[in-house]
Amino acid sequence: MSKFVSFLTLGLFFVSMLSGLVVVFAYHPSAAYESVQKMSFLIPNGAFFRKLHYFSSELFFLLLLGHIAFELAKKRVKIADKSWIYSIVGFGVVVVLLFSGFVLKGDLSANGAAEVAFNLIKDTPVLNSILPLFRDNTVFYYKFFIWHILFLPLLLSFAIYRHIEALHVKVEYFSIALGLSILALMTLDIPLDINPTQKVATLLSPWFFQGAENLLLKSYTPLEVNLILFSPFVLLFSYIYTKQKLLIKALLVLWLIFYTYVSVFGA
Repeated sequence: MSKFVSFLTLGLFFVSMLSGLVVVFAYHPSAAYESVQKMSFLIPNGAFFRKLHYFSSELFFLLLLGHIAFELAKKRVKIADKSWIYSIVGFGVVVVLLFSGFVLKGDLSANGAAEVAFNLIKDTPVLNSILPLFRDNTVFYYKFFIWHILFLPLLLSFAIYRHIEALHVKVEYFSIALGLSILALMTLDIPLDINPTQKVATLLSPWFFQGAENLLLKSYTPLEVNLILFSPFVLLFSYIYTKQKLLIKALLVLWLIFYTYVSVFGA
């Protein structure tokens, strides 16, 4: 089962990357919302490839979480296991990729999520120094675009390659990944695009970011929220350097329960 999840995860990575190559030709960061709407409603097959990119990316992230869970269950991670380190780096990169992809759709929800992220970075010591890497005062989406289509995919490809010492997938796993992505786009809807000029009572952020927004609404400081967000990565990194592996697993489960709760019900 673990091997199947691993190869399927890699297959979804390739579906996401290839569909993204198609989507990028219809996207313009200087007219983000307009180009996304044109892709969705005017360009032939544009909506199909947009949804394919979205659902393959979401499935890739979920399968990656499953892959990490299987690796933890196998109890075979050793001290200074570089393969494990690269898998956690890849995990972090995927989170940023999904978030930047959400922002790039350029609607009201995207703008709101981006501003929350900017404030989390700006109001946290040390992190505030990296804000210029993401915020562009001329074209709002430009740096998100560059990170999303260039630097982050390259970093993720490198992390995957160092994790498995290869960057190819068997045709059968790619076919299954493609089939699952198409099934998802045929049965599920992508988040609704909200015109940036429209006024609404509530906005939907990326599902994995809703917990952070709920914590901020309950008066948690940006520093506290960032500590909570970075906790699973710190625990996963420390896993190979401690003998208290059961403790690390227990803390990860507790974090997951806590963050799921605040995401669904609020803090």
